[in-house]
Amino acid sequence: MKRKVMVVSLMIAISSTAVAANTCDSITEINALYRSVAEKKATDIQIKRLQQEVGVVADGKWGRMSEAAYTALLKRCDSYSYPTDVVQIGNATITDFVSEKTVFEQLAVPVCTNQRLPIYGQVQAPKDPGAVIGGAIAGGVIGKIVTDNDGGAAVGALIGGAIANENQQNNTVTKVIGYENKTVCKDSYVDMPAKTEKGYAYSTIQFEVDGVSYTLEFKKR
Repeated sequence: MKRKVMVVSLMIAISSTAVAANTCDSITEINALYRSVAEKKATDIQIKRLQQEVGVVADGKWGRMSEAAYTALLKRCDSYSYPTDVVQIGNATITDFVSEKTVFEQLAVPVCTNQRLPIYGQVQAPKDPGAVIGGAIAGGVIGKIVTDNDGGAAVGALIGGAIANENQQNNTVTKVIGYENKTVCKDSYVDMPAKTEKGYAYSTIQFEVDGVSYTLEFKKR
């Protein structure tokens, strides 16, 4: 029974590795799809295809679960490596492994919302009765001084009041005169996959001693 469990576990591990390899081999295409989704340019078919690649339900709606699955896939693929060059030296086999890591860049993505914004305009300022009265009093005083009689004071009061009233007609203030619905967009900076960089990861050497196989991992300088 124990042996069967070990065999089944080994088969599951091999299957999982194969799936990871197949997915990570197309990471460049996956990143291109994700970029289209993030920039709001992807079609429903493209979104569903990306969801299938990252391992979530392909419903065409990109949300938090899809985003988390994509992030998890990137982490798996960044640690995934595959063999390239193989060199045979005597009874030893040296294999070089490379990995592909996703490089990100910050990209401005517009985020738009519908807002009800005020409209400002110039309107006539509220009249101040005190200013008219003050102008009339000042005009009356001046008229009295100039003419030295009550008639001049009356005329001065009328003129002073009229001038004060005219000045108030020209006074304006800025106020909200209405509202309008507008789409307001602001840039939101997000990390976007720009490219994948392939680089050397490590090497292995396989050899036999007295019929026993050994595999050692090392890094070249």
